[in-house]
Amino acid sequence: MDVAVSGDAESLARALEAQGFGKAVAISQGAPRVYRVAGRLPVDLAELEGVSIEQDLARRDFTANAIAIDLATGSWIDPFGGAGDLARRRLRLVKASNLTEDPLRAFRAARLYATHGLRPDRRTRAACRTTAPALATVAAERIQSELFKMLEAQRVDAAFRWAESADLLSPALGLELPSSLWRGAARNLTRLDGAPTARLPGDRRRILRLAAIAAGLGLSPQEASKWLRRRRLGRADAHAAARLLELAAAAFGARSERGRWAWVHDAGAQAEDALTLLTAAYPRSKSLARRLRRLAGRTRRGPIVTGADLMSWLEETPGPAVGRLLREVQIEALRGAVRTRRQARLWLQNRKRRDVEPEVPKIVRLRP
Repeated sequence: MDVAVSGDAESLARALEAQGFGKAVAISQGAPRVYRVAGRLPVDLAELEGVSIEQDLARRDFTANAIAIDLATGSWIDPFGGAGDLARRRLRLVKASNLTEDPLRAFRAARLYATHGLRPDRRTRAACRTTAPALATVAAERIQSELFKMLEAQRVDAAFRWAESADLLSPALGLELPSSLWRGAARNLTRLDGAPTARLPGDRRRILRLAAIAAGLGLSPQEASKWLRRRRLGRADAHAAARLLELAAAAFGARSERGRWAWVHDAGAQAEDALTLLTAAYPRSKSLARRLRRLAGRTRRGPIVTGADLMSWLEETPGPAVGRLLREVQIEALRGAVRTRRQARLWLQNRKRRDVEPEVPKIVRLRP
């Protein structure tokens, strides 16, 4: 809950803390001062910008955000027609000059389009386009907050396309690329909207869409990881999105049956999202994705074999060979070829023998 305070916000925050509503924390000590009372229902108390609530609302970005309720009377204070804009699902600026004060508001327009279905009007689009270059000066962490909300929305393609048409994407996301590549990223997002992502939790939807954008821009997994980390999108998100790109690319090399089982093993819990990305970024790969999805649904719970087991059975020392052999026996377990620890031990011993013992050519008598 956001509360505009005509007096001392700190005194009111401390009073609410004393009454047990939560802990008072200073969010901003600059003008206007803002305090949060962090309790079951967080309350942000901001001192008025100006001498009246109307002047305070006049400094907001969009009319939908420039509505207040008088707590004494319960009446609406809506000097800019925000309620009517909400009814029309329209996003309209309070004043174009307000974007100049904080260029992030231009990118917030795209986020509100995605999260609330409020389509920016022509004047808003023109003002956002004018402000777009200044987005390059906004802290990456602030853009990240808006981007995450945008990518976690149920549908994002229309908002992303609008952002591209307003020239917001390159400065906001830190990649100076031609419009054709951004449109390619938008096509991937369009294919993901609806059934492929509707039931996913927000964090998985976000990571999948980040990977789809990177694929549309033609970024390699390594390039995507560097870009996402440079934009302060978090190490975990950067790694997960890059891994989805790796798995989507690796799927094309899974041509044999064992190769496909190896892909399922390596994909693990990310298999479903990697296949969703595969079909979104490469629509002609649907038959391949179907085969891999069928295998992923048929995996068996094989015996538990550890690196320690493997070194004991094969008298191996720690090293890359142990990890490689462990992966291979796990793939055999997924296929159902190895069902017990005894079978796993025999398979590993046979595999090591094949690796160590030279293959003896078979002597064949040639007929004259």
